[in-house]
Amino acid sequence: MNQEMINFTESLRRAEGAHIFYLTEQTDLYIANAVSYIADGVRQGDRVLMVENPRIYPRIQKELQQVLSADELDLIHYVNNFDFYWRKGNFHPEAILEYFEKIVGSFTADGRYCRTWGHIEWGTQENIEEKIIIYESEIDRSIPKAQVISVCAYDSLRVSDQLRERLMHCHGYFMKDNSIAALTFYDDSKARK
Repeated sequence: MNQEMINFTESLRRAEGAHIFYLTEQTDLYIANAVSYIADGVRQGDRVLMVENPRIYPRIQKELQQVLSADELDLIHYVNNFDFYWRKGNFHPEAILEYFEKIVGSFTADGRYCRTWGHIEWGTQENIEEKIIIYESEIDRSIPKAQVISVCAYDSLRVSDQLRERLMHCHGYFMKDNSIAALTFYDDSKARK
């Protein structure tokens, strides 16, 4: 999958950005894909926003330290996913989007490309699936303006069939641990509004 992802994201880099729904089942493959995606971006001079949980990030960071220089590692900005998605004490789509746009705006202000990798996790909260869809729909509209390639990663065991179906309608691409493809039913005109 690693080389396939590199080839795929290179084609996306020439577009107006991309919104990728990643449904993962195996942690080791997830880490390998994250490392490939981030290292490829950094080698091209992209800044990377890495939103990950503190259990997995040290493993990703260790792998990245083996393949990137200190200067390249400086292009990666890590944020704990709890701090990113739960800044207001709950999953608040507007606050998350504002924070996302602020960081991405600072990364792209000098004309550099930006990639994001966000591992979305949640606890118990009323209407959480609806709030996730609101957030993902807003991010989908934000990506073309910022020209960002953004991966939104979810653990397959936490995603209901209904949520998976809804997430596929607000992402242009669907990724699994060993594949990535465009979603043919995705309506990108909604993202361009």
